[in-house]
Amino acid sequence: MWSFKKQVFIDRRVGEVHQFATNPKHWYQWYAGVSEADNLKGKGGKGTRMDLMYFFFGRSMELHILVVENAAMENGYVWRCLISGAFDGNQTWRYVPMEQGTEVQFEMDYDLPGNIFGKVANTLYIKKLMNNSMEQTLQNLKDISESE
Repeated sequence: MWSFKKQVFIDRRVGEVHQFATNPKHWYQWYAGVSEADNLKGKGGKGTRMDLMYFFFGRSMELHILVVENAAMENGYVWRCLISGAFDGNQTWRYVPMEQGTEVQFEMDYDLPGNIFGKVANTLYIKKLMNNSMEQTLQNLKDISESE
């Protein structure tokens, strides 16, 4: 399994960022490469499930998302999901109040299917592309959150 972490500061109150970012009806607007949700059941809370297409590296990949946590923490909020389909993984998003705004902390663990060549490609190329995609995703979330 491969992992990476990213974070971004958003000049917007934590409750507003969390409410917008965890609503799956908005994801396609800011999450790089993600389609609108199909078969959506729920509004982003625990138990929400949906199908998405993720467009990456010139391919469309079908993903199934299950939200396993969306809760207030002592200091902000946490949102977690499980991913299955074209690849398996999980994501954790934390929304932490900071300096009159929000620090969004993103973590992802994922496992690509395939043999040793797939693992080498992941290390050399796919990991870099996914990292760039997440940087764009966080920047999109920041730009939209700060503009509304």
